Amino acid sequence: MHPLRTPSRLPPLLPCLLLALAVAGTARGQATGTDAQVARCQTLVRSSPHDALALADRLLAAPVLPPTVEIGAINCRSIAMTLLGREQDSKQMAARLHVLLQTPGLPLDGYAQVQRRTAWLLLRDGLIEEGLQILEVLQEHSIAKGDVSGQVLALGSIALIHAEQLDDLEGALHYQRQAFAMTSHLQRPPLLQDLTLNYNHGYVLLRLKRHDEADKAFNRAEGIARRLSGQDVLLHRIRSDRAEILRARGHPEAARTELLAVLRWQQHNSPMGQAATLHYLARIALEQGTLEEARGLAEQMLAVAETGKFPAYTRDSLDLLAEVSLVQGDMALARGYLQRLRQLDRDRRMGSGSLTRLARLQARAEQALDPARINTLQEASRDRLLRDIALAVGRCCCRAAAACTCACAACGNDCAGSMPSMAWVTAIEMGPGARRRDQRLY
Repeated sequence: MHPLRTPSRLPPLLPCLLLALAVAGTARGQATGTDAQVARCQTLVRSSPHDALALADRLLAAPVLPPTVEIGAINCRSIAMTLLGREQDSKQMAARLHVLLQTPGLPLDGYAQVQRRTAWLLLRDGLIEEGLQILEVLQEHSIAKGDVSGQVLALGSIALIHAEQLDDLEGALHYQRQAFAMTSHLQRPPLLQDLTLNYNHGYVLLRLKRHDEADKAFNRAEGIARRLSGQDVLLHRIRSDRAEILRARGHPEAARTELLAVLRWQQHNSPMGQAATLHYLARIALEQGTLEEARGLAEQMLAVAETGKFPAYTRDSLDLLAEVSLVQGDMALARGYLQRLRQLDRDRRMGSGSLTRLARLQARAEQALDPARINTLQEASRDRLLRDIALAVGRCCCRAAAACTCACAACGNDCAGSMPSMAWVTAIEMGPGARRRDQRLY
């Protein structure tokens, strides 16, 4: 390697995780009125961030809002701004969220997803200690509650820190695999977090040049995305990544055709995805020796990244511009780009306190991976569900029987022979088996 040549860098995984973690389950209560509009905003943001931003602005224009609605609308607005490249405005929304989420009495269960997004916004903005502190609280809460899904998210978060903050792809892969192992115990349809985990896993494999494995992970992610619907931003990103695999397999023209088709959509809907696609196109131009085209594409990428305040994409474009300058023999220009790159790397370095907190996160995650413990938690969850169903059915039967009694009395008929016995309901709610199950579960 030439002394000025920098290693291949990892374009950002973080933004995709932010999107996926943020849109699930933040609006609480009945889906009526403003709650329904918040839910629509968080669905819309994944396919049409412009429309979602307009809806969030309309919600926030109200003079008084319940905290649930305000948190949901600000969260949606922040996601839309990130996707549209308005990173400075997104930072302001992150600060508002951070304050609102400290409202006394706010249930952590109801807002864990928003807390997690806030943590990642803080990490993105260089507030590493504050972001890790939130993630640590969420991890402890999920372990204490026996919430396997929450522990999977904790492992995914650790993987993203290794990829984004530490440039440690193998470390990221390790924690992603642990998350998959834990997910295999969950008997449920795929969720947004599964889409995120599979996509980020594919992306790490792509950066490690393990293209066959990456392709399989992208297939899984695409399948989940199509089942969930409204995932246009991520589907276009997957299409762009697959084009990069085409390039790596020796089909640059086919890759270019795909990338240009994706770019037309991303220019209007996803500046973040646009930056990634420009990176792939510039790489093709560089390999084909069209250096001025490669420079122009890399400069476009840098402009998109700096306008949107996407630091990881800024690093990647500077790295690419340094490589192009090196090939062209302009050593002074290459050194200038590399100096800017090193300064950005220094600015995002994790301190000893943050590394210690990350080590605690990792240690707790490892402790929670015991397969017997996970199976026990899942059996307990199923027992709770069956018990709740039985109780609900029993109460419905009680109400129906009471209604029947009233009707019989009104008609003067003797309905006693036709009424169901209530003994089985009592056995479900008060019997010794139920009490033993309650003691075991709680």
